[in-house]
Formats: sequence, structure tokens, C-alpha cells
Amino acid sequence: MSRLHAITLLALSNLVYSNQILAEDSDQAAAGQTEPAKPDNLASKDDMLGTTVVTATRSEMSTAMAPANVSVINTENTENRLVQRLGDALKDIPGIYLRGGALGTHFPGSSTSFSSFHGIGGTNRSLYLMDGLPVNTPNNGNVDWNILNMDDAQQVEYVPGPFSALYGSGAMGGVVNVISKVPTKREGRLTFGAGGAAVDQWGIKGRYRDRFANGLGISLTFNHMESDNWAVSDYVTVNRGGAALTGGSIPVAGAVPTTSNSGTPQFIVGDKGRRPWEQNNASLHLYYDLSPQTQIDGGMGWSRGETTDSGSFNNYLTRLDGTPIRIGSGSSNLNIGGRRYAVSENSFMHFLPGIEDTRRYFAHLKHDFGNDIKLNVDFQYMQTETSATSPGTSATLNGGAGTITLTPSNRIDGNVSLRFPFLWEERNFVTVGFGSSQTTLEGQSRYNLGNWRNADSTTSLTALSKGESSIYSAYLQDELWLRKNLIAHLGVRYDDWSTSGSNMNASPAFNRSYPEHSIGQFNPKFSLTWLPADGYKLFASTGWAFRPPTNFELYGSTISSATITEPNANLEPEKMYSWEVGGEANPFAGTTIAASYFHHYISDLIYNRTVGTSLNNQILAEKQNAGKAEVEGVEVKLRQRLYWDWLHFNGTYTLNDSIITENTANPAIVGKQMQQLPQTMFSGGLDIKYDKWAGGIIGRYVSQPTFNDLNSDSLPGRPGSYDPYFLVDTRIAYQATKNIDLSFSVNNLLDREYSVFYQQAGRTVYGEVSYSF
Repeated sequence: MSRLHAITLLALSNLVYSNQILAEDSDQAAAGQTEPAKPDNLASKDDMLGTTVVTATRSEMSTAMAPANVSVINTENTENRLVQRLGDALKDIPGIYLRGGALGTHFPGSSTSFSSFHGIGGTNRSLYLMDGLPVNTPNNGNVDWNILNMDDAQQVEYVPGPFSALYGSGAMGGVVNVISKVPTKREGRLTFGAGGAAVDQWGIKGRYRDRFANGLGISLTFNHMESDNWAVSDYVTVNRGGAALTGGSIPVAGAVPTTSNSGTPQFIVGDKGRRPWEQNNASLHLYYDLSPQTQIDGGMGWSRGETTDSGSFNNYLTRLDGTPIRIGSGSSNLNIGGRRYAVSENSFMHFLPGIEDTRRYFAHLKHDFGNDIKLNVDFQYMQTETSATSPGTSATLNGGAGTITLTPSNRIDGNVSLRFPFLWEERNFVTVGFGSSQTTLEGQSRYNLGNWRNADSTTSLTALSKGESSIYSAYLQDELWLRKNLIAHLGVRYDDWSTSGSNMNASPAFNRSYPEHSIGQFNPKFSLTWLPADGYKLFASTGWAFRPPTNFELYGSTISSATITEPNANLEPEKMYSWEVGGEANPFAGTTIAASYFHHYISDLIYNRTVGTSLNNQILAEKQNAGKAEVEGVEVKLRQRLYWDWLHFNGTYTLNDSIITENTANPAIVGKQMQQLPQTMFSGGLDIKYDKWAGGIIGRYVSQPTFNDLNSDSLPGRPGSYDPYFLVDTRIAYQATKNIDLSFSVNNLLDREYSVFYQQAGRTVYGEVSYSF
């Protein structure tokens, strides 16, 4: 790990050296005081390094004082890129890796997206919040990115690292919190957008905010976006080999020789064509001040994403005279390279066209008792339902037997916290809180379909999973100003997790009920933040985090032609211990640099383990707590004002080394890299804001991640591969009049070809016109 250590030392050495010099002046000044200065009297405290955030400590605090390198995203940060989903705004932050439905050009759906934070892979191992309330889906802990609405946001806060001491389950890799903007006046915005080239896409979105004379505030948003998707996303392949050629074969041309990402010889025989999609979301947020000390707000959010099969595909095979081969007619006896192949229409159909619908109802109360005593009460009910259809092995584009899986689930969350000074007025602040969360898998149902094109043609029920998990929590955090420039944060939290459920499956037949079992989890965290002078910060932290298994991991089952994964209601939570050191500084006017080094120790990782073979010769597997891993990494970010005040450079660098150190489910993967976690990522770009113009250009590199535990899928440029890539995106915006803004964006400016399982979109252009009042 010498490379990690060297990069850390280089990034932090300037901070430490400068801090030591500045600290001497700070210490000399402090030595002449009989009583240390109060934190509120710190000179230019509000000007240090950034804006006010709440996520790092559950209370308002400058980023300069937070016990982590917090990233804040607002409209000022996103003027140089096209932001259609929240992931578009997060993808250039150090330590964050996103793919699939997190990004705006990709078809939507929580099951199609993936994220890793701070060296921890898996969306359900990080916590996504809206105004402090979790929005990870109650079924599998993933995220419906469409519900994370940027149009109603004041800012987005990202805090890396374990924060279970404050937020409980799931906060292993980090916490993202979307903070809504409180309306103070009448304002509105309506935006039309459309694009083409690699991706045909258009959308309309709007927002309206107002504060009435009676004190009522309102915020309304809506967003509609739809796309034909890109033309070639999913290649169709057949493995090279098969029976020797006999009479009656049809010689064909057009097959493209290749291999799988693990080296298996294959032919590309076509692609599945476009995969159209559309998404909608809307929100209503009401605010009211009961008194100058008491505010309440609440409302609802809704999102719906739908992905369909286009009903067409591209077949590359032809007869030797160039006549197209009709798939499904005479295509079971094809001669490719001297061997016989069967190519069916079923191979050209997209997997799982589906619908995801999320509804969220929420309420908040804030009361200021005076004397720095503040109360917060939060509540939400969220319901998610997904519908996914799949064609059977003999189905065609026009119909045939298939299956449909319906997954209704919900979650209820509540939190009460009180912050107050304790013993040492204005130097020691304590936050005490109580929380509860209940997630319910209402009944994941799998039905046979008489016609996979008709979701209402259900016949027999083949599987039914139900489950409920509850967490009751108590936590305490102490913010202690040891000196005017030295802050200690000590957090402790106890979570009592319990679960019960059932599972029924028709083939192989089983019907099981699982009695309630529970586990208590204690997660402390301690950090020190040193502020030697304005614009400088060093911090160190250590803490524990955990993630209980999701309802689907506990009670859900999956069935394919090769594997049956059975539920395991005895799973225990995954656990992590971590420590981190880092710093942030403004060594020169217009320069901000931040760097950190971290080390995670993870235990009880959940993996699939083969346990036998079914009567139909399918592999039987179940999820087990089988693994341990270590992750260490470096994250660096730089913002540099260039010669002119209107031009800035932004750069980030991430290095992760993640190693499986134990796995009883599959000992062969010990020593391998963890899945879907790129080792190296970096980005660099220019921000421009001059007169009526704004925009910029960003280049971003992501090294090759692996998708399987054995790291054997390492060949890039193959169907289904995960390739390294370097992309350049650019955007320019112009304020044409007081009320009208124009923008033009180009994603993948260099038109790079690369695959992240699916073949990704090439150069895409998108223009927007906005009217504001």
C-alpha cells in the first residue's frame, strides 16, 4: 500500500506544515487569554471554507468545522454539467462511483442503478436522505433516483464514511442528504429540453414557490422525461462451439467473433435494439410558522418510472448472398464457422421491462426554546411498488408465456432529537435522540403469465415472500469545544433490530414461516477537528457502522434456469470498523484543497453460497454471512481560481484498495478485489461564470471494476464487460433576458465506445430553454 501512503502524505504534508506554523500564532494568542474565546466569537467563522451543513452532526455547522470532508452541491456547483438526475451532480465527487439508473441518460429503476461511497460498494450500504429522512427502498435498500428531486433542493450534502452513530442502519459508506429550499418569496421556473445524436430524449419540468401574507409557504415541482434510449445497448451472443455440421444446415454470414469478458469464445449475432423509457415525478411541500420559534412543514412526493421493450431488434446474420435471415424461421439450424447453432427470437428480447412507483408522505416540526435548546421531530411514510415482466424461454416478441413479479413494500420512519448546552455553556452541546424505522415487504408475488405482453394475463402463483423488520434506536452526541480551535465529537447509538417473515415457492415446493429474531447493535464514533487558523482544518475520526440484511435478503427468493437462491432468515447484520484522517485548507487566495486517508474493516459480509442441487439439476444457493474485507483509500479534491475571477479549475482523485480477507462461502475469492469498486478515479474540469455566461468542461476517468468475486471478468471491450473509460462532458448556458435562460450540453464529447455491462451511449447533445419569474 505504499502508493496510497505516498499520495496521502503528498496531499496532507502541505496542510500539516502550514497548520503547524499557523498554530504557533494561534497558541500564542490563546496563551494571553484567561478564558478561551467562545466558538460563536471565532473571527470570520462563517467565512471558513464553505457553507453551513447539518448532515455531519445533525445540527448546523460550517463545513470548516465538520469532522469529515463534506461536499456540498447546489446550482453554483452544477452550472458546468447537465443534471437530469441527482447522480449527474454527484458523479465527480471524490470517492463516489455511480452507474445505471443513477444517471439521466440511462433507463430508470432502483434495480438498474448502483453506487459505492468511500470504498464501500453497494447502494444499500450507504444512506440516502431527504431532509434527514431515509429514502432507501424498503424492499432491498436500493434507491429510486427519480424521487430524489433536485428541483426542490436548496443544496445536497454528502458526508463520507461510517455514520451509524448518528443515523443507524445502512450508513456505512456515507450519507447523502437532499435539503429542501424553504420558500421566502414568489418565484417560478419552467424548462423545456430536448436532445439527440446517440440518445433521443426530451423533457419538461417546472417549479413554483411562494410565501403568502398569512405565513403559509408552498413549493410545487413536476418533471416529465422520456427517451427512446440509445440504439445499441445489449448485444446478443452465442458461445462458439456445438455439434458438428450435418446436412440441411444454412450457411450464414455476419456473425462477429469475440469472447466473453472472462475469455469464453463467442459470436455476436445481433443486438436487442432500443429500450424506451419515461419517468415522471412531482412534489408538494407546505410550510407554516406557528410562531417565531416554531415551524412545521410537510407534504408528499411521487415518482414513476417505466421501461418497455421496443418490440424490435437488430439481427446481424444473413445468408451468403446477403439475404437477411429471419430469426424464428429456419434459425435453429444455422452454420456459423462450420458448426451448427440455434438462434431464437427469445434471445433478442430485453430482460425485465418494468414499472416502479414511489409515494412519500412526510412532516417535520422545529422548535427553538431559546438559550441554544432546539427540538426536531420528523416523520414519513413511503410506499414503493415495482412490477417486472419477463418472457419465457419459448416466448416471442408478439407474446407467449412469461412471468410477472409484483413487489409492494413500505417503510415508516420517525425521529425526535433535542440539542442543548450541557454543563459548559456555549462550549458543550449535547444532542439526544430517539428513532424508529419499520420496513415491510407486503408480499413479493411471482405469477405465471399466459401472455408476457399482457400484465393482466396472470395464471398461477409460483412464489410469495413476506417480511417485516423494525429498528428502535436511542442515540447521543456530544459536541465539546476543548479549545476555541479544537472540537471533539463523541457519538453513541444503540439500535434494536428485529425481523420475521415467510416464504412460499411452488417449484421446488416449500412453504416456510420464520419466527421473530432480534439483535442489538451498539455503534460509537469519536472525532477530533482542529482549526489552527481561518481556512485550515485537520480531523481524525474512528467509528463503527452496521447494515442489517434487507427484507429481500431475508425472505425473498430468485429463480433462473440455472440457479435457485433460497431465503435465509438467520442472516445477521454486516458490521464495519473504520478510521480516517484528513484535512482541508485555503493556503492561497482562490485555492481550496482537501484530502483524506481511510481504512475500513468489514465483517459478516453477505454472500451467496451453493448448498446443493435441485431435482431439476438447478444449483441451490442461499445468502450467508460468509465474508470479511479490508478497504483502504485516498480521496483528494482541489478547487483553484485561475488568473481571472470568473475561471476556476476543479480536480478530484480517488484510490481504493479493497481486498476480501475471508470467505467461507467461496475460499477461492480470498485475496481478490471487492466487486464493482473501481480502484482509481479522477476528474478535472473548468468552471466558467462571466457576465451572462456560465458553464464549463469536465473530463472524468474510471478504472475497470470487476463484477464477479473471482475477478475473472477482466477483459474489456466485450459484451457484458465493465470497461475503464474516460469521458468529457461540456455545457454552456446564457441568460438571454431577465427571464429567459438558454443552455446547450454535450455528454461524451469524444464519442468514446465503452461498456458498463450494457454498451453505453455515444456523443449526446441536449438543449434547454427556461423561463423564470
